[in-house]
Amino acid sequence: MVLNRERVLITRRLKMKKSLIISGMFLLVCSANAHADLLDAFANGGFEGGTMNTNSFNSKVPPGWTITGGTPDTFNGDTDFAGFTWDYSSTGGQFLHGIGWQPGYTESALQIGLGGLVIGQQYEISFEQAISRSTYSETSGYWQIKFGGESQNSTVMSIPAFGEFKGWEWQTMIFTATAETQTLEVIAMSITDGLRTDLGIDSFYLGSPGGNPNNPNNPVPEPTTLLLISLGLLSLAGVSKKKQR
Repeated sequence: MVLNRERVLITRRLKMKKSLIISGMFLLVCSANAHADLLDAFANGGFEGGTMNTNSFNSKVPPGWTITGGTPDTFNGDTDFAGFTWDYSSTGGQFLHGIGWQPGYTESALQIGLGGLVIGQQYEISFEQAISRSTYSETSGYWQIKFGGESQNSTVMSIPAFGEFKGWEWQTMIFTATAETQTLEVIAMSITDGLRTDLGIDSFYLGSPGGNPNNPNNPVPEPTTLLLISLGLLSLAGVSKKKQR
């Protein structure tokens, strides 16, 4: 009789362990999938698709973006006119070039009406930034990011020697939504009034915190990896059950 009771207790414990492992596996996979998505309304964080001449001040932005100040341009890693030296970001392709020349001149671009936000929820904005010194560049600079009513500044990039390039370096910011629909704006800023800076921005992400697969500062396990870990735990539970038998 005592032996049967012990068997019943062991069986119940094993079932509970198995249930907890399966639940944990489900939550891990769901969590990974939830963090893998961009904000649905956001478009073209890679600044791709432009058909303009990228070796000139083309005064154009790629599809999905709208100019709000000055005449930002679409460049790529081979752009070299006027003494510029650039390189390709980790995601390659085209990027947005912005001039900061405060207080009189500012280049900026935006995406209007990004819906689907949850008020009070946090969102990650991450991107790569760079700086180059052409015959026109005079000072260091940074990118100012506005999302809704909140504004944050990237790390200041010091101006390199003439004909040199510095970057690409990752920036990660966390914003809290205050409305269901908000506007996103990227603004080139110089640190010295009356002097010009030439900046690049690429690999732009707007979505769940930790969800940018390109951002090395956000090491998020792939859903497949999480599934394998969970299956391993299930296997261990099976071995434990055999031993107790």
